[in-house]
Amino acid sequence: MDCDVSKSNYTRLVLVIIGLLVLAACRQETAQNLPAASVPLTPTPLSTPLPAVPTLIPAGAEGNPIRLVVRPRGPAADARNAAADVEAAILERSGLAVQVEVVERYAEALAALCDSAGGQVSAAWLNAPTYMAARAQNCGLPVLQIEQGTRQNARSGEAGLIIVAQDSSIRDVRGLNGQTFCRLGYDDFYSWLAPSLVMRTSGLDPVSAPEAVVDYDDVPELIRAVADGDCDAAGIPESALEEYAGALGETAEAITTLATTITFPYGVLVMPDEIPLGVRLALTETLQAMSEDNTEAFKLRALLAQSALVPVTADDFADLADFMNSTGLDFAQLGS
Repeated sequence: MDCDVSKSNYTRLVLVIIGLLVLAACRQETAQNLPAASVPLTPTPLSTPLPAVPTLIPAGAEGNPIRLVVRPRGPAADARNAAADVEAAILERSGLAVQVEVVERYAEALAALCDSAGGQVSAAWLNAPTYMAARAQNCGLPVLQIEQGTRQNARSGEAGLIIVAQDSSIRDVRGLNGQTFCRLGYDDFYSWLAPSLVMRTSGLDPVSAPEAVVDYDDVPELIRAVADGDCDAAGIPESALEEYAGALGETAEAITTLATTITFPYGVLVMPDEIPLGVRLALTETLQAMSEDNTEAFKLRALLAQSALVPVTADDFADLADFMNSTGLDFAQLGS
């Protein structure tokens, strides 16, 4: 019996030892099967080349000439023939590349100037209305104006006259209402555009106020028509009576002046802000120097009919601006 008890206890001991060994083995296996902690890898950044940025060619350089837009005061053919010589003279004096472009209307010059922000940079020679439009649209600043004559006879512009017959019953500009007005054409400045501005300052609409508008071929014929009573009134340049005195003879004594306008500039060079200040000054000084050189001045005259070119600022046109603004026209809409 003691022997059986011992065998039973021995058997239990063996089973306990085997169980402990199995348990230890299971714990070790569990420990071995645990996943190892992983550290995320950060990829090394690679440099990416930026797209090439084109280098802007400065205005006035060979690959980007400044466009100088001119509505010539003389024959257009003469101006086009002189353009290449003027370009070459400017390049030689200043090193600036300039492309002279001859146009038929001041409105074309204005459009090129105001398009400088979005296209080729352009400077433009303008008349009074288109200068006012450039001013109203902030398209640039005046730098030069044309002067004609010398010394005491030098003038930078000319006024216009509205004339009537000596025995006319018309006493002021408002008296033109319902009358026959004569001119050289709808686009002639002194015979129609200037009188139209004067009518507007007096509260008249030049389109509807005259009973009739009649076109004539030249200034002497226009003056004779007023003197003879075929026209009630007409517009002429202030210098016309003196210029055509020989052709008019006693006819000049048969008319009188109803109104005199302000002095309108012969031509104003306006440069946009897109032309750098240094380039602007160089081109301005070059053009002025050319106007003082006998040989180069001759080339310029085909474009500008100048005796000289005079530096100006916006303040020099304050009176012009006051008059033009009194017409009630919206110059910001002109040419746009």
